[in-house]
Amino acid sequence: MATDEHELAVLKWREERMERLRTNERSWLGLAGLFWLKDGDNSFGSDPACSFVLPASAPNRAGVFHFEKGAVTVTAESGVEMTCNGDSLPSRALLDDQQEHPDFLRVGSFILVVLIRGESMLVRVWDVNHPARAEFQGLNFYPYKPEYRVVAKYEGYAPFKLVSQKDIIGEVSDFKMIGYVTFQWDGRQQRLDVEDAGDGLFVAFRDATNSKKTYPGGRYMLTGKPENGQVLIDFNKAYNMPCAYTLYATCTLPPMENRLSIPIEAGEQIYKDDH
Repeated sequence: MATDEHELAVLKWREERMERLRTNERSWLGLAGLFWLKDGDNSFGSDPACSFVLPASAPNRAGVFHFEKGAVTVTAESGVEMTCNGDSLPSRALLDDQQEHPDFLRVGSFILVVLIRGESMLVRVWDVNHPARAEFQGLNFYPYKPEYRVVAKYEGYAPFKLVSQKDIIGEVSDFKMIGYVTFQWDGRQQRLDVEDAGDGLFVAFRDATNSKKTYPGGRYMLTGKPENGQVLIDFNKAYNMPCAYTLYATCTLPPMENRLSIPIEAGEQIYKDDH
């Protein structure tokens, strides 16, 4: 693939990313709430007296989450239409976001799902009519720079390295680092721990552009599968963590090992509504 073809592929990837943010009903731009479940009943709706207060367009009292011994069930208020994955509400405990097929609840324009983060269980809320989706004007990127496509050496851990990482809401979870990549930049070796992304590697990193040109918390990146001890890293595809667009995300922060002292002047820059 010629260099210009690489650039076209990156530009296509960026357009597709923006389109997903604009059109996906569960886009990060549509998040409307994040609530910590407490033992017992947790009511939700637009009524200020509810445990979880939803935007004004939600039913006054939509329903109740019951949290007990690590399990969450839900009941709808009388007269409120609520579905689970397009069907009737289950009598069993709800499947959280760590399961292969989570239970997504729908009530009016709102979608809700149970999350597990560290030792806590939470409820995430989207509004498919969130004004941020309609107002979305696109993302900001550095111009494509071919020098930021680098061939890195890949070394696997045996079998993995367990790393405790904090997320943006202060919860701590353990993640399996399956290996690390090293590459040369300005004559110095750089190193990043990587996670398994199924068909490639996932990298969370910080660099010297954070808080200046890029999101303060860091950025994420995906690669293809390593072959013969090498993997291609394209920083032109570095992208912001969801917390760049909303206050209701739970982004995992890059590990200490992945804080580069060099500036990575490629990929996605600060979003206009960065916070």
